[in-house]
Amino acid sequence: MATIAGVALPFFAVLLCGMLAARLRLLDDAGLMGLNAFVFWFALPALLFHKVAGTPFARLTDWTLYVGYEGTCLLLYGIVLAAVRWGARRSLQEAAICAFAASWGNVGYMGVPLLIAAYGEAAATPSLLAVVLDTLILQSLTILLLESGGAAGRGGLRVVARAVVRNPLILAVFAGTIVAWLGVGLPTPVTGFLGLLGPAAGAGALFALGATLRGGALTQDKALVAGITLSKLLLLPALAWLVLLVIPVPPDLVAPLVVTTALPTAASVFVIAQRYGVLERQVAAIVFVSHLAGILTLTVVLVLLQR
Repeated sequence: MATIAGVALPFFAVLLCGMLAARLRLLDDAGLMGLNAFVFWFALPALLFHKVAGTPFARLTDWTLYVGYEGTCLLLYGIVLAAVRWGARRSLQEAAICAFAASWGNVGYMGVPLLIAAYGEAAATPSLLAVVLDTLILQSLTILLLESGGAAGRGGLRVVARAVVRNPLILAVFAGTIVAWLGVGLPTPVTGFLGLLGPAAGAGALFALGATLRGGALTQDKALVAGITLSKLLLLPALAWLVLLVIPVPPDLVAPLVVTTALPTAASVFVIAQRYGVLERQVAAIVFVSHLAGILTLTVVLVLLQR
C-alpha cells in the first residue's frame, strides 16, 4: 500500500492545485478551455507519438497481448457501452465516454512506476504496450463513436471520417506506428522537443481535471460514477484474469497484465470528454474516485496475485 500511495499521492497533489486555482479564481472557464486545448492539440499528441514510435514494431503486433489485454478491455467496453446506451437509455456519445472511462486506465503515469516497484524493470512492458494498444484501439473507437453521435443528421459517415482523420491524437498514433514499422531513429532535436512537450500532458490534464471538480461534480450521477468506477477497478481485472487463463501470454507477464487492467481511470479520458462536451464533470468524478479507491483495490489485487 505504501508503494501505491507513493505513486498516487503526487496525482492528488496536482489535482488539488487545479481545484485551488479554480476556487481562488486564478483559472476561469476560458483559461480552462485554453489549458485543455494545449493538452489535446499539442502535449498529448507529442506524448503518444513518442511512446508509439519508441515501441518495437514486433511488440505492436504481438497477438497474445492484443487478445489477452486489449481483448479484455474491448469486452468490458462493449458491456458498458450496451448497459449505458440501452440499459440506462443514454446517448451514444455518453455511452462511449462511459465505456472509455471503464476500460482505459492510468497506465502511463501510474502503471509503469507501480509495476517496476512491484515486479522489477522488465515487468513495466505491459503498461508501456497498454498505452499503445489503448490509444490505437480504444481511443480511436471512442472518437469514432463520439464523432458519429455528433454528426448524426449532419453529413453522416463523410463528416465522421473527416473529423477522425483530422484528430491530432489519432494522427499522432498512426504516425508513431509508421516510424516504429520503418525502424528509424528519431533525430535528437525531435526527441528533445517531444521529451519537453509530451510530459506536460499529464500535469496539464490533472490540473484541468482538478479545476473541473467544483460545484457538485462529485454529486452528479452518483450511480453512474459508482458503476463505472467499480467496473474499472474490479470487473476489468476479474475479466482479465479469466481471459489470461486461456491466452498463451508469457507467464511472467500475467500478473503485470492483470495489475495493469486494475489501474484507475486515466485523466486522458477527461481531456477527450471535455473536448467533446460529454459528461465532463461525471468523468472528472470517475477519475478522482477511481484513484482514491484504487489505493485499496490495487493493494488487494497485488496481494491476491502474489498468493
